[in-house]
Amino acid sequence: MKHLILVTLLLLISGLFGRTEAMLLQSNDSQRRLGELKFEPYKFQFDGQTIDAELGRLTVKENRRSEKSNLIELVFVRLKSTSAQPGFPVVYLDGGPGSSAINIARVPEYARAFLKLREVGDVILLDQRGVGRSRSLARLSVEALPADAFASQEVAFRALRDRTKSAADYFRSQGVDIQAYNTVESADDVEDLRKALGAAKINLMGFSYGTHLGLAVIRQHGASLNRVALIGTEGQNHTRKLPGSADKSFERLAKLAAQDSTVGSKLPDLVGTLKNILAKLEKEPITLTINDQKTRKPIEVKVGKFGLQLILMRDLGDTNDLPFFPAMIYTIDKGDYSMLKRLVERRFNEYGAGVSLMTFMMDAASGATRQRDEQIAREAKTALLGNVMNFPFPEIGEVLGKPDLGDQFRSPIKTSVPTLFISGSLDNNTPPFQADEVRRTFKRSTHLIVENAGHESMLTEESVQQVLVDYLLGRDVSKAKLALPPLRFRPIPEIKSETKL
Repeated sequence: MKHLILVTLLLLISGLFGRTEAMLLQSNDSQRRLGELKFEPYKFQFDGQTIDAELGRLTVKENRRSEKSNLIELVFVRLKSTSAQPGFPVVYLDGGPGSSAINIARVPEYARAFLKLREVGDVILLDQRGVGRSRSLARLSVEALPADAFASQEVAFRALRDRTKSAADYFRSQGVDIQAYNTVESADDVEDLRKALGAAKINLMGFSYGTHLGLAVIRQHGASLNRVALIGTEGQNHTRKLPGSADKSFERLAKLAAQDSTVGSKLPDLVGTLKNILAKLEKEPITLTINDQKTRKPIEVKVGKFGLQLILMRDLGDTNDLPFFPAMIYTIDKGDYSMLKRLVERRFNEYGAGVSLMTFMMDAASGATRQRDEQIAREAKTALLGNVMNFPFPEIGEVLGKPDLGDQFRSPIKTSVPTLFISGSLDNNTPPFQADEVRRTFKRSTHLIVENAGHESMLTEESVQQVLVDYLLGRDVSKAKLALPPLRFRPIPEIKSETKL
């Protein structure tokens, strides 16, 4: 979950910038012209290196369905191509929703991916509407989460609902049309950017939610696309997750752990042990002392079934943290909460830091079909994590005016746009079957699965980067074999005093 943790921190930084900028942009609205494009020098910095680039600003309508719409700026970084004969520009759409492409490019692993893509053409790192430099809709919270937020889903939801309502009220007071922050408008932003750049076509690359947006661009503006690469696919009806997919992830993890010489003998039944822990936490939450980053003081918090489900859900698709799961489950069962405590402290401070209104608006608008919601409800009755993987949806939509793009938006996309799908075999966030569902109606598509890869580890892998370059240059990659090293589980520690939960 390294990418998401970093995104959260950068999101809060951009939120501070965004609140000031929102007022500034609002006051300068009359000074800007629709379609206006400006560039200024920009230093692309990462890992001690500096590369000359450009910072672009494009003026678009906030709500294209309103004659009285505000004008907003889309901000992006352009990295010039290293090719002697550059092809179509590569527009990168990051995930979240709510992650800044400009900010994530500061991370060396991601920076190297973007610099590699310059072999294809200019690389455009777009901060989507409501994100980062493009008038961020992030808002910090002053108060910490309630101490029992991880013990009660109802308490956690009320706290999040209040923060979301406060953010919505604030941005409305600043003149922001929050209903305009949806994937359809964002897809039109990409088309307006193509036109402003003077490109006959663009190559499109999306990660996670960026694939969801990329698919909307294919539907709405397929004729403007040369080639598309989607990493970790979220289809148009995949925004709300199926609880049963998490069960399959746990079963896969349990099998890998049982085969591992460092943990297998001590935890032969990972799923059974976890079920017992969740059942006991449901009856009697535990109390942990963690550090509250807002007050810089220790605080006692309660953790129940909901809290552990939430923590497991956040990292279940991330192979950076997944190797710690068996040891953490084992130690919790034995009454040692030291590993759990570190994750609780991280998530407690993360969830309490603030909200991204853009994130909630986008996901609430994308929604789900009635049939998918019914399937989610059925699976949640018996799933290990219940329906926590969709928390706080769909209920949070009530605070936002129930935005919904409708079932036409969520219908299959029929297209002949050449599209490469890349999935990780250990990715719980966007499992490979989602890409297979989407590409059924694609006439020209390839699906590559990266063995042992989780959600966060695909784009940063050098072999995947090379395949992306080859594909966007028009080469056949259908027979490429992609794999990361197998998981290396953290050894289970010896516990002298065992007090079972």
